[in-house]
Amino acid sequence: IAHREGVIIFGIAFQAPAAGQTAIRQCVSNRDNGTLANYFEPANGNALQEDFRKIASQINALKLLQ
Repeated sequence: IAHREGVIIFGIAFQAPAAGQTAIRQCVSNRDNGTLANYFEPANGNALQEDFRKIASQINALKLLQ
């Protein structure tokens, strides 16, 4: 429902158990087209930092458009 209202949801499954990863994927997935564009599963701390940079970049881009 949130996706249909234009809400963008980001999910990071860092060191999450399988059930947690599944729950986060379900929250992030776009039910209209099945994409997981905003789902991140970093393998280590460096990848986690990079994923946060990617999210920040996407948020900044949204601000520029609006």
